[in-house]
Amino acid sequence: MKHSPIHFRIEFIIKRGKIKEFKKLVRSMSRVVETNEPDTLSYQFYFGTDQSKCIVHEIYANSEAVFAHSNGLASQTILPKIFSLSRISKFEVYGKPSKKLQKVLTSFSPQTYNLFTGFTRIGNSF
Repeated sequence: MKHSPIHFRIEFIIKRGKIKEFKKLVRSMSRVVETNEPDTLSYQFYFGTDQSKCIVHEIYANSEAVFAHSNGLASQTILPKIFSLSRISKFEVYGKPSKKLQKVLTSFSPQTYNLFTGFTRIGNSF
């Protein structure tokens, strides 16, 4: 479905001594994404109590919006710096990504979950 929202839940393990720098980069990335990517509907970073892990929850309007994000300013300039300070330990995809997006995501070895039933009452974006 072209207009099916795509959700990502990505877990990052942050290198010891790099939390402050990591936080600075994700704040910057969040601002750039919010300003430049209108089809990125939600982009939130959560830290565990010991701050060694960061969970990123991302919601995109559709598969095309994921590609816009991947090719956007933040992903091209800031994300490589984030990867130098951390590694992805878990990548989950929720929704029905297009075949093209599924192929691109294989390098992350994601676990994909297709919606069975349910609803959302958060805003009108979904």
